[in-house]
Amino acid sequence: MQGSLSKWWERLQFTLLFVVLTLFVHHFFSLFHDWLRPRDPYKVPEGKAEKVFKSGEGNDPSGSPGDRLRLFYWLGE
Repeated sequence: MQGSLSKWWERLQFTLLFVVLTLFVHHFFSLFHDWLRPRDPYKVPEGKAEKVFKSGEGNDPSGSPGDRLRLFYWLGE
């Protein structure tokens, strides 16, 4: 009886330690992701900076479907 309780106690300790460490790593990666992500990528630039990307309606006759697909994969939009 004592051996089975000891085994279950060790399993419970391992499970709790695993859950706590998993939550800690998740929180760390969440903070790191928030630090990397720009706050507002669509805001108007300040100072001498200029926004150089101009989005169109999508019916540009000079743009090929391959260029539009490449732009889609590049920007993810």
